[in-house]
Amino acid sequence: MGVKGYFIQYKFIIPENMKHSSYTYQKLFRALYGYTQAVFKSNGKTYHYHRPGVLSSTPYLRPGKNCVIIPAGKFQKLLEFFKTGRNPTHAWKGKGDWKAVYYMNEKNVDEKNAALALEELLDRFFVATESGKKERIAIELSTLLSKQKADRIEKGYIDSILSQAHSITSTDWFKGSYSQSDKLKSFYSDFKKLKSVAP
Repeated sequence: MGVKGYFIQYKFIIPENMKHSSYTYQKLFRALYGYTQAVFKSNGKTYHYHRPGVLSSTPYLRPGKNCVIIPAGKFQKLLEFFKTGRNPTHAWKGKGDWKAVYYMNEKNVDEKNAALALEELLDRFFVATESGKKERIAIELSTLLSKQKADRIEKGYIDSILSQAHSITSTDWFKGSYSQSDKLKSFYSDFKKLKSVAP
């Protein structure tokens, strides 16, 4: 049966004097998909920080170059980026000297492919922990459940994590495909358990 999605093929049009290998061109794709930044400290340690993009909190499939399949309800976020350049990765003062053109078509997505897209989403969906560090949402859900008394955890914090988890589990793609993946079933189980024991 599958789940409903939009196939979007896009192209960034940039000035002729700007090479495609330029930093500005790379920034467009980083703004769209996010990226992981490596920071090297003087003590020899390396830290990795995930910088979210427009689609970081959205399940998607990339069947080829410059195209993406997303849930139907997530298109507005992408369209807003194409029009304004606003994104969570780069705080541009202006949109910049570029524009995007795109073609869109409805597409049925197989449940297994939707499940794979959601598994990848869980790998890049980070939340702030109580201590302020960043952690993947699935790991944080599991950590909160393993604590002996949920009432020791601030209610506002639990509510925030549950709300973010709900933004994933309530989507048509998740509802239609989570049974295809042990990882998604475990995430959904942890979500329901935490919801039931939350103060």
